[in-house]
Amino acid sequence: MPKKVDHDERRRELVQASWDVLCVDGLEGVSLRRVAQAANCTTGRIAHYFKGRDELLIASLRMAHTQAGARMRVIAESETDPLKRLRAILLESLPLDARRLKEWQVWLSFWAVSIGHKDLSAENQLRYQEWRAALADALRPIVSGKQVSVLADRLVTLIDGLGVGVTLSPTKEARQRAQNEIDIFLKSLN
Repeated sequence: MPKKVDHDERRRELVQASWDVLCVDGLEGVSLRRVAQAANCTTGRIAHYFKGRDELLIASLRMAHTQAGARMRVIAESETDPLKRLRAILLESLPLDARRLKEWQVWLSFWAVSIGHKDLSAENQLRYQEWRAALADALRPIVSGKQVSVLADRLVTLIDGLGVGVTLSPTKEARQRAQNEIDIFLKSLN
């Protein structure tokens, strides 16, 4: 009887391997050969699931956003107090643990490269639209009207700045400062 292969899981494993390579060697170090080494497989296996390096990279960026978004949706569905919900979503979006730090390392690696790469730029823009929409949804029960859009943009800027800071210096102090800044912003909404 042939072995059943979970193709989605296999793709996830390859994307995770690309993250491992990216976090050690940077985006320019991500090659199909290096990812195959990290995944303990052949480049042929990668070629079976991805048309090439660019498709693997887009899948890597997409998975970072998808995982973070899924965790935030769980928070949004479980927390009934709007301000506590927004706080939990914002804290979940920051690199405050090893998993989220790795996601941020992936995101930061893509930001610079997406400037000159049409497909990566489009993927990044799409993810930012989703992020702004999620923040606007979380803000609507707290603030009204035009403020929602303005505050969603401010939150994107705040989270990007805090996230970059913590990613580049992932110390306990930096993580605490980021959490404090979130609390200061939320107090300004009252």
